[in-house]
Amino acid sequence: MESIKQGKPFMVLDVEGASNCRPYNIGYIIGDKYGNIYEKRSIAILPCIWENLQNSNSFTKHMTHKNIQEVLNDIENSNSKYCYSSIEKVKELILKDCLQYRINEIWSYTLFDKSALKRLFQDDFQVLEKSIAFYDIVPAIVHTSLLNKKYVKWCRKNGYVTEKGNIQTKAEIVYRYLAGKTNFKEEHTALSDSEIEFEILLSAINSGKKIDRKEKR
Repeated sequence: MESIKQGKPFMVLDVEGASNCRPYNIGYIIGDKYGNIYEKRSIAILPCIWENLQNSNSFTKHMTHKNIQEVLNDIENSNSKYCYSSIEKVKELILKDCLQYRINEIWSYTLFDKSALKRLFQDDFQVLEKSIAFYDIVPAIVHTSLLNKKYVKWCRKNGYVTEKGNIQTKAEIVYRYLAGKTNFKEEHTALSDSEIEFEILLSAINSGKKIDRKEKR
């Protein structure tokens, strides 16, 4: 039997929550460049749910997709897709996973996820930053020419342009292009979004071109 190739594990992270609150939903995948997945987490943080609800005006303004109601409805479900956790427990779990898999790279789509994690960890965030670099997936897919002339043409054909006429690079659109699924819609739950972002990142890593690792500060 042919052995399965394994590479150095990294994390792809996604969060849900208002921009001025701690995230109420964290999802991440720990995998490698060969597509092996070692861990998946889907975490709901109850104290942060109340925090986001109390900031409902800001929440409505900054969030167009939210799964708070689903999270609340799922609490009593024995087959819930969320692991319900306190703030301290989720911090311990993330640190434990990073240590177990020797994670030194965390990837996410845009700067939002790192800043949200920083709000959650507060002073303890220094522990992560000392040994882990945070990278943005968007420069990685742009600078490997994953989003090439063919992608631009495809976006224009399908109307995936901004009001200013710029080509869209959000994860939902990029995944539609890579997967050939023009009807695909993000769930906007942290784990499901991290799953498509993992696939997008793998496409860049396996493009044969150098990845632009632009660390998030």
